[in-house]
Amino acid sequence: MSATRLIWDPFIRLYHVLIIVAFTLNYFILEPGETIHQWVGYSAVALVLLRIGWGFIGPQTARITDFFPTPLRLRRHFDHLRMRRLSQRQGHNALGGMLILVFWLLFLGQGLTGFLLEETDRFFGSSLVENIHELIAHALYAGALLHIAAVLIIGWWGRIALIRPMITGWRKPND
Repeated sequence: MSATRLIWDPFIRLYHVLIIVAFTLNYFILEPGETIHQWVGYSAVALVLLRIGWGFIGPQTARITDFFPTPLRLRRHFDHLRMRRLSQRQGHNALGGMLILVFWLLFLGQGLTGFLLEETDRFFGSSLVENIHELIAHALYAGALLHIAAVLIIGWWGRIALIRPMITGWRKPND
């Protein structure tokens, strides 16, 4: 029996909460174009950039190299899913890694289009950039719903605790 393992360090857990708060505020609560909406958006971009940096210097489970989706890692993950036994030692799997990379690109795209709309004369009020900004927001929302569903389904199917470690940081043996 293996010992309880630290899966998510405090930075990753704080990042996760803050990026959820930023998205929720800007998607559901704050008015687009308002100063507070802009600052929350820029904060989300800063969080993503910090998370990418942490992916190079943070602990192993936070490292991009730990979850980067290669064909071999994806094949292994699907094999583990087929057997209904996922690794108790890892944070994100390769499939989750794909979603992380997509989220990062979407948040950075959201920040760029928001910046173009509000901070440049050329694109201020551009309906094309507004539509792209809105489409990215909807894609982030769809991705969040997919992420929640995947955590619940994969956690059950793969017989692995996924929610508790994001709250506490730790995964118990045979959790």
